[in-house]
Amino acid sequence: MASRRRRFRSRPKPQPKKPPANKEIKVPELRVVSEDGAQLGTMSTKEALAKAQETGTDLVMVAENANPPVARLLDIGKHMYEKRKKQAKQKTISKSGHIKGVRIGFKIGEHDWNLRLKQADKFLAEGHKVKLEIRLRGREKGRLNQAEDKIYEFIKAVPGGAKIEGKVSKSPRGLTAVLTL
Repeated sequence: MASRRRRFRSRPKPQPKKPPANKEIKVPELRVVSEDGAQLGTMSTKEALAKAQETGTDLVMVAENANPPVARLLDIGKHMYEKRKKQAKQKTISKSGHIKGVRIGFKIGEHDWNLRLKQADKFLAEGHKVKLEIRLRGREKGRLNQAEDKIYEFIKAVPGGAKIEGKVSKSPRGLTAVLTL
């Protein structure tokens, strides 16, 4: 019997919660704000709906927990679009703080040293944190003090300047430190 292959279905992207609008508003009294941000004052829901119909917009609840609740006259489709755009922008901003890694050896050459310094400086300038790792092999593991000095020397040599976040930590393969601007 041949097995049937299942098709891949992507999950729908989560949509921001739609605020109550027009007939969904069940509060007797509202503070109404116009499209341009002018306060129209406190009025009953019926009056606010009539005002929205008059201007050709939707009455959208903006702050439900306020006393009285605040509703705004605007286009609900446009409002939801802007809300999604704002969320997407927030998502990209939060992603920019990734940790980038720079690894140096105990017996690193001058050219490699300068290359790693430039890399670290570039990552820090882009707003990332840098995880500096010094790998120790064999007998080098017995020279942790010298390796730690090398890490501090690297931090001082970073062209744009860098600070160490926390402490230099010992890992099974050497020492690590997280650098920030």
